[in-house]
Amino acid sequence: MRLFDVKLRWCWTGFAANIVPFLLVFPLLISPAAAAAQGPDAAQGPDQIDTAVVFYGEPQVEDAVWPSLVDAFHDEVRREAREYPLPESVQPIRSSSMHEGQEFGKVIEVHLIGRCDVVEQAYRPMPRGPLGWVLRVSGEIQPFVFVDCARLAQFLNSSTLGMSGDQRTEAMARAISRIAIHEWIHIDAQTAKHESHGIRQAELSEEELISPTRITGGR
Repeated sequence: MRLFDVKLRWCWTGFAANIVPFLLVFPLLISPAAAAAQGPDAAQGPDQIDTAVVFYGEPQVEDAVWPSLVDAFHDEVRREAREYPLPESVQPIRSSSMHEGQEFGKVIEVHLIGRCDVVEQAYRPMPRGPLGWVLRVSGEIQPFVFVDCARLAQFLNSSTLGMSGDQRTEAMARAISRIAIHEWIHIDAQTAKHESHGIRQAELSEEELISPTRITGGR
């Protein structure tokens, strides 16, 4: 496995299943099926859902962040649809709400690694690495997204330290949603290509990850 570090952009190659951190580099970066049992769209039936985005995480953390994550994810999907044609019928789903026999047209798994509830914490230096990534096997990008919440919380620490608990949760939910959607576009398009502006940039800053407004800038 070889490591290339070019202008703080990390890329791992030479692995049978390549880890592809298409964005999500430190410190400027951005980086499975069920019916929604939570949130305002819970009444939507499985036969109406084209794409299920299933989130896996620690149960107690899911409980804390899930309501904000549902709202943030729907907001970001609507915003990004202006730039990239995401499916109109998409539903974020908690893995714990899934039950046997549910079927969907397509499933994207989002695995949240570590604490995602952004408790107020002291800064602890961490080695550089991706905040999120997808897997490429035999040239095909697989429908699995991984988000390193522990690293993300540290990356956002300077921006969230002075926030209230609710504000930190909303900021984290927005950042997770933008990372997940960025990677989802790589999966859907089957390309590592980036754009010069918006959520599809190769790198996003702290502000671009958590700002309530739509990402429009570029580098």
